[in-house]
Amino acid sequence: MSRKSNLVPDSSSQFDKNKQLTRGKVFVVNDIAIVVFEWTKTIQHGERRLKIPLVKIPGSVLCPVSAYNRMCSKIPTSNDSPAFVMSKNSKLVPVTYAQFQNKQKSVIQKTGRDPNSYSSHSFRRGGATFAFSSHVPSDLIQLHGDWASDAYKIYLEFL
Repeated sequence: MSRKSNLVPDSSSQFDKNKQLTRGKVFVVNDIAIVVFEWTKTIQHGERRLKIPLVKIPGSVLCPVSAYNRMCSKIPTSNDSPAFVMSKNSKLVPVTYAQFQNKQKSVIQKTGRDPNSYSSHSFRRGGATFAFSSHVPSDLIQLHGDWASDAYKIYLEFL
């Protein structure tokens, strides 16, 4: 449910290790990954740190902990590097928002859905809806998505 501005830059040259996630701000211990954000839309001046726990989902292809560990083992890099990188001209560069968006649309199209109906924001909406339908307490949904108000409730879709 993180905002795109915390995950990937708009361009490789705009990567800011103080704003976007770095490898050193993801701590994996056993079956839990803790993702730490020191800057977000609601944390402008370092007044707090947002720590989001991600729990391993054994046997699931959607397990965030397993996916992160696999990515780090296949593409090792330093703690100051962007969390999400790719090789370009034998050099590791940050995955940009446009690259992320294009890949997302490509995958969605393969499912037979209209890729123009989805964006990175769909993860925020979908994550909040999924958490709500899984009976996650509202205050935890609000914390996990870093919403300063109850605004996340307008994103909930009741199926």
